[in-house]
Amino acid sequence: MNIEDVFVSNTPRTLIIITGIMIFIDILTGYLKAIKLRRINSSISRDGYIKKVGWAIALLLGSVLDFMLSTSLFLKGTAIVCIATEGMSIYENLGEIGVKLPFSKYFEKIKGDKNE
Repeated sequence: MNIEDVFVSNTPRTLIIITGIMIFIDILTGYLKAIKLRRINSSISRDGYIKKVGWAIALLLGSVLDFMLSTSLFLKGTAIVCIATEGMSIYENLGEIGVKLPFSKYFEKIKGDKNE
């Protein structure tokens, strides 16, 4: 299997890999934000990890439902929502770190930091 097969194919594995990458990047940017803003907090970290485990359970449930119903709707839907949510979180984290982003005025967390 080559790299094109991972990103071009329409397999559940592709969705899970992309979702995993987004979750990892969200964790990474969250830690960078915490370090930069000097707000390292184990409770926030724990809550974030609980959310990530929840995503994993939702993806697993979507896979099981798709298998049982011979469809691909549930995994795709769950993965799209997870990828979009994690993408927005990554965008907010980058904005709060100080990265200049073109649509930051539409994000409350980023906009709030610039008004202070």
